[in-house]
Amino acid sequence: MPVPTDPRTPQQRVRDQLAAARTRLVQEGISRRERAQIADRIHNLTEQARRIGA
Repeated sequence: MPVPTDPRTPQQRVRDQLAAARTRLVQEGISRRERAQIADRIHNLTEQARRIGA
């Protein structure tokens, strides 16, 4: 059975992930630990986006 492929480009995937992480970061009711993890994720995605030219 073939595996479905993601039609988005790597740049689009990183942008979508960044948007989702930023949205999650500003939501109410998340702990400091979660905020720190999300901030780290945003930092990592930003670096990845810079490397691939997103």
